[in-house]
Amino acid sequence: MRKILLVLSAAPTALCVNYVAHAQENGDVPVESQHVDLDQIIVTGSPIGRRLGETLSGTTVLTGEELAEELGSSLGETLRNQPGITSSFFGAGASRPIIRGLGGDRVRVLEDGIGSFDAAQTSPDHAVPIEPALAERIEIFRGPSSLLYGSSASGGVVNTVTGKIPEAAPEDGFDGAVRYGYSTAANANETAAGFNAAAGNFVLHGEGFYRDAGNYEIDGLNGSQVLIDALEAAAAEQGETFDPDERFEDGFVPNSDLETYGGAGGFSYLFDNGSYDGFFGASFSILDSNYGLPEGILTAEDLEGEEEEGEEGEEEGEEAGIRIDLEILRYDVKGEINGDLGPFEKLRLRAGYGDYRHFELEGDEIGTAFENDEVEGRLELVGKPFNFASGEVRTAVGVQGRYRDFSAVGAEAFVPPSEQTQIGVFGLSELRRGNLLFDLAARYEYVENETGSFIDDEDAIPVAVSNTFDAISVSGGVGWQATENVFLGLSAFRTERAPSLEEQFSFGPHLATQSFEVGDAELGEETARGVELTLRGEAGPFTAVINGFYTNYDDFIFEQETGGILDGLPVFAFVAADTEFRGFEIEVDADLATIDTFVGPMRLAARGQADYVRATSSGLLDQDQPRIPPLSTLFGLSATSDLVSLKGEVEYVTAQDNIAAFELPTDSYVFVNAFIAVRPFEANRGITFEVRARNLNDAEGRVHSSFLKDTTPLPGRDIRFAVRAAF
Repeated sequence: MRKILLVLSAAPTALCVNYVAHAQENGDVPVESQHVDLDQIIVTGSPIGRRLGETLSGTTVLTGEELAEELGSSLGETLRNQPGITSSFFGAGASRPIIRGLGGDRVRVLEDGIGSFDAAQTSPDHAVPIEPALAERIEIFRGPSSLLYGSSASGGVVNTVTGKIPEAAPEDGFDGAVRYGYSTAANANETAAGFNAAAGNFVLHGEGFYRDAGNYEIDGLNGSQVLIDALEAAAAEQGETFDPDERFEDGFVPNSDLETYGGAGGFSYLFDNGSYDGFFGASFSILDSNYGLPEGILTAEDLEGEEEEGEEGEEEGEEAGIRIDLEILRYDVKGEINGDLGPFEKLRLRAGYGDYRHFELEGDEIGTAFENDEVEGRLELVGKPFNFASGEVRTAVGVQGRYRDFSAVGAEAFVPPSEQTQIGVFGLSELRRGNLLFDLAARYEYVENETGSFIDDEDAIPVAVSNTFDAISVSGGVGWQATENVFLGLSAFRTERAPSLEEQFSFGPHLATQSFEVGDAELGEETARGVELTLRGEAGPFTAVINGFYTNYDDFIFEQETGGILDGLPVFAFVAADTEFRGFEIEVDADLATIDTFVGPMRLAARGQADYVRATSSGLLDQDQPRIPPLSTLFGLSATSDLVSLKGEVEYVTAQDNIAAFELPTDSYVFVNAFIAVRPFEANRGITFEVRARNLNDAEGRVHSSFLKDTTPLPGRDIRFAVRAAF
């Protein structure tokens, strides 16, 4: 029997709600496999529900111990080592997932199936207000399976399943967990607690967390050697010298500290009258974060355009830096009915409202205030199966609505107050006939972007814009169960994406990214056509997942540095160009052996993975797209028993020299990581002591997809300690 158990997971994050199996006889927690489980049922990419081994495009599910091991201080850092995923790394406080080189408005970040209600898509320095440690599981969908979530999901979907609204009662009426963690690189402390409690047909849920971290440590200067060489060359041309020790900090990344706390309360009413069963519930959550933004290539003096001031003034400026003070209040409802609903057998409802705001602080002064009031709802109906063409057909239909009221007021209000409305209808059907699986999906979406009067060019002439778009997206695929353990899938798709508010209406300075952003209200729809081939299978001790993809975009919209200067900042303009993306992801797991040791039977396993994407555009001076991640590989060995888990891995990311105009190359790096977990009490394996080491070799690693890559490396050697107790 399985039950939902709150498990508080590894540092630096605070709380993780995981599914953990309890042995019926002695209550031990058996060790979960770290391998790809092809029998997992996923629902985010398909309302019908499909085994992971039968998905027709790239899909990753993180849960249990694997999620606990990967947890980071942000969603982007938690997922950074998954195939096809990198991050927009903006220091420890802000990091958004990037999928196959695509980010921003092309990757929908969801919480329990609907949006995150934030301003993260506006700029990479804006955090995603989802605490990954509060997750039961995280599902990542790449390719055409994401089209059911709209034009803003054309690059992929990341859905965090939180459990704030329980879907089942705890087995013994109550379960919970507490945890404390500490990490050395940022002198970080984290605490958390959570519970589920049953009261008749009601299930109550509560959780809370707190994290405090200082500036994180690195080995050497925070400035990259590539940047130092460029600055030395520029100084030499002026007959001057450049001293990197005066420009950059040694041993840490300044203004990378953070303080984050939050919590949630929710309930569900469970019902089962014989004809129908299901649940309906609601939750309220709050997240508050105050974090620093590390400095970019330009110094504070460069941005202010002032002559050097006294030493005291410089120190105060450096000490203050730019910070973000963020808060979101979120209200959600969720429900599901299973039974005889006429032509349907299941109804799912998701709806929520988010009240988001953050202040960008320059010292003690508020430079810019961002607000985002957003509401979203989604209704899905799953049809009863029926026979057709000697096979079984299953269908699902749905409707989704989203309204966003966004405003930015202040010195860096580079996007005017705007409103966006999205209304979508979608359908999905699949036909199973023997060892073949056919599926077809389609979505129609109406999008309206509207703004009041704003300045959109250097002539300072106010304009008001209202644009509407009709986006139609379709996909189809076929899957072949070649053998009992081998599945091949081929899918093709055509998607349309309406431009975002930021792409159309930006015009102004943005100090965090050190750019003057210029949108284009005349941008039209972006159309993508592509194919994806996937292979999933098991052969003896091996489990493999291989994905290859190719996508051709008409009028791909992206932010390009132009070489111009406005207000002392380099100009980044949103432009459109025909673009091709192609690449692959490979995962291979192997069960090596099971050996008898003094800690009991221990399973030895190995894991290897690699991913690559290349993106080139026509009609540009430089063909390569900016901020595209390079080839990334990872190899690991693990040994696991009921008492102890051991793991070591080597992460290798190659250099990136396929770069856009005005972009600097990025050097390769190698990280050595290790993990040990001990469950010393036979009667309660829910008590766990953990030690995790990341970047044991204290190497310098830089994320090419980050605006701050040349001044903000990844943390140096970090040893993390945690103790968690589940009951």
